Amino acid sequence: MADVQLIHCSYHKCLTAYYGRIMDAVFNRCLPWSAGYRHYNSHLEDFYDGFDRHRVASVNNRALDLDRLGRFRISRFIRDPRDLVVSGYFYHKRGAEPWVTTPSPTDDDWYFANGVVPEGMRATGLSFAQYLQSLPDEEGLLAELEFRTLHFESMAGWPAEHPDIITYRYEDIIGNEAAVFRELFEFYGLSPLERRLCNYFARRYSMRRRAADPHIRNPLSGQWRKHFTRRVRQAFDARYAGLVNQLGYPSD
Repeated sequence: MADVQLIHCSYHKCLTAYYGRIMDAVFNRCLPWSAGYRHYNSHLEDFYDGFDRHRVASVNNRALDLDRLGRFRISRFIRDPRDLVVSGYFYHKRGAEPWVTTPSPTDDDWYFANGVVPEGMRATGLSFAQYLQSLPDEEGLLAELEFRTLHFESMAGWPAEHPDIITYRYEDIIGNEAAVFRELFEFYGLSPLERRLCNYFARRYSMRRRAADPHIRNPLSGQWRKHFTRRVRQAFDARYAGLVNQLGYPSD
């Protein structure tokens, strides 16, 4: 096991692909002898079984049991949960990934994403993309909110402060990727060579340079104000108003 394990935790539609591109380029392609990088999606037990065999490991949509990690430095990316609902809804609606086009998925099928199959979808035989396409936006956003249930529960499961955990907000990273990642790589304690490579790829794969990437729909913050109807806002607030406050986002 490494003296200090480097771990990254984020959420679906919260710069997972961007982070993964950088780490894959550095630790799997440029420095393959370094034990590499692996992203575990939301496969929690697979993560616990294998994270310590890699230079860097990442997992999404989960709160981790810190007692199982040994010595660590963890980076976390968070995003306004309301914007995660909006971003996820439009992304899933267009069938952007194969798993959202699978008919009649079960909770077990979505374990890798820690997603909840919306109750109204279960008897339809539709894929998630087809189901969202069949609904008006208001109903689709409510379905996406249901899908995110375990994601938001995990957000609330992290300690407010920890000396070996650094948390960045999506809204503070966008447009400032190079500076944020320089700070992150210093926190990790990377070697000079690793830092040079990571900083290079952080600039190369920045949002500005990848504006045409189909994985990126709209990186702007506060989209929920445009798309949340009164009903969606009430449904969200009934369950997650405390989470918004806990994460430090304004209520309005």
